[in-house]
Amino acid sequence: MSDPMKMMNDFFQNRPKRTLLDSIDNAFRKAPVAGFLTEVVENDQHFKIFAELPGVPKGDINVEIRGNEVYIEVKEQENLTRKIGGVRAVPLPNDVIKRNMKAVYRDGKLEIRLDKKKPTRIKIE
Repeated sequence: MSDPMKMMNDFFQNRPKRTLLDSIDNAFRKAPVAGFLTEVVENDQHFKIFAELPGVPKGDINVEIRGNEVYIEVKEQENLTRKIGGVRAVPLPNDVIKRNMKAVYRDGKLEIRLDKKKPTRIKIE
């Protein structure tokens, strides 16, 4: 009969080079972290998202709505002071009108604006 401790030692010392756990670890190591700042400002009429993207060409920025989130995807840029790029998802409140999204990019600043639904007043009898 084999020694259980020897079997465990052999397993950990002689395990295959590429395992499922290694693949999962690599996926998390390579996950892009958004290297840019975002700010959300909300009032009764609008929901706005601001992103600081200095030196990024407009063509390297993609903005889209997926479900109940706005995704800002920026192709990685090498800046003198830091790397800028990655993907950022910003959750949307329920009262946003998704079809009227407007995005403006000027002087390294991206502004995304969505209108909000007006509340329905209920008359009290």
